Amino acid sequence: MRITVTALTALAVGLLPATAAHAQPGAPGLKIKESRFHVKAIGPGFVLKLSPGGLDVRIDEERFGDPATGNPIERQTIDLTGRTLRPFECRNGTYTIKTGTFKRTWRVSQFAKRPLPYTDGFAASAPGIFTPFVGELEGTVTDADGRTLRFLISDLVQEVLTPESFAATAPIHGLFIDEHGRVRDRISLIGRFNSGRDGQNAVYGIEDRGTCRQIADLPFGPGSERAVVTGPLFVLPFSAPVTEPKHH
Repeated sequence: MRITVTALTALAVGLLPATAAHAQPGAPGLKIKESRFHVKAIGPGFVLKLSPGGLDVRIDEERFGDPATGNPIERQTIDLTGRTLRPFECRNGTYTIKTGTFKRTWRVSQFAKRPLPYTDGFAASAPGIFTPFVGELEGTVTDADGRTLRFLISDLVQEVLTPESFAATAPIHGLFIDEHGRVRDRISLIGRFNSGRDGQNAVYGIEDRGTCRQIADLPFGPGSERAVVTGPLFVLPFSAPVTEPKHH
């Protein structure tokens, strides 16, 4: 849903907020603990752990998302091998996906429109509120010198829509690991959004503690230009300010 390839968006210069978003809460129900090469995310009915040793996701189907809605848990696995995908531009290299899979699990809490600056094009591609969305990417990449590295990426979304407010947290974390087991580059991008139900007093932004970040126009129509992305993945589907908190 967040991979910016036209074939995959079938699931998948915006307004700037008046206030910086570095201290905003984002969506309730998702906790992230992060150190330099380890991430633990705890959400509604799932626990995700990312480290150089691997990406591990445990899902409790009885508690995943909001079962009371009656909406089913959806699953999809996409083969990334052979696809033409935007490379990851990182501090220590540019990486093109050679082989890999994108495993996605999500539950829609309700079918409703997100407020501006989420675009109509994004609403058509992703009509439901994700509470939550869990993405797991694993595979290999090649750098400009032809070296092969392993990659592990977690791609999460937690959105909560109430009669009074809309909130979202959209973190992407990843590791690019060389043949000696060393982490060459890391992704740490956390998007957060808070507003009234119809977008009143919207505050949003992205924290970047990693070494991989790009700007790209997304295929979601006017308002989706100049979004923060990492390779083929986007953080928020519109332009948003970035802060760089002190690295761990």
